[in-house]
Amino acid sequence: MPLRNHIFNITKTLSCSPGFVYGTANELNQLADDKSFPCVFMYPLQSIDMHPAVNGSVSNTFTVYLEFLHKTDFGQYTTDNETYVAQALQLANEFLVKASKYVDGQTRYFKIITTNKAKCLPVYNKYDVNTTGVGLTLTLQSQSFTNFNS
Repeated sequence: MPLRNHIFNITKTLSCSPGFVYGTANELNQLADDKSFPCVFMYPLQSIDMHPAVNGSVSNTFTVYLEFLHKTDFGQYTTDNETYVAQALQLANEFLVKASKYVDGQTRYFKIITTNKAKCLPVYNKYDVNTTGVGLTLTLQSQSFTNFNS
């Protein structure tokens, strides 16, 4: 299953039931016009690190960029949008907790890499529909190891 499907499954469990959109910046800008908010926007994977092991298994570490956004009015000042930033930050925090507990089948799917800080930045007046929230850069390691036997 593609990684975006796992991220989508996690977002469906968040308390405010946000929408979910996946794509490039241009695609997200177009798709945002028809979405309900709050919404989680997922960009394509930034990098994938492969970790081979001596036992013939490989694990993967993914860098993911997500935006947790609320629709805002045009012409609002930054101070007017601080409430949305706080709500989006709460949603990003909830996402982190639920991602660390996410189960696919019988096992936990992701390991949050605690040595790498999750970076979260406020996002103001983004996209044509005008949204505000936070952007989260996160490193996740898959817990499903694939063995390749010759």
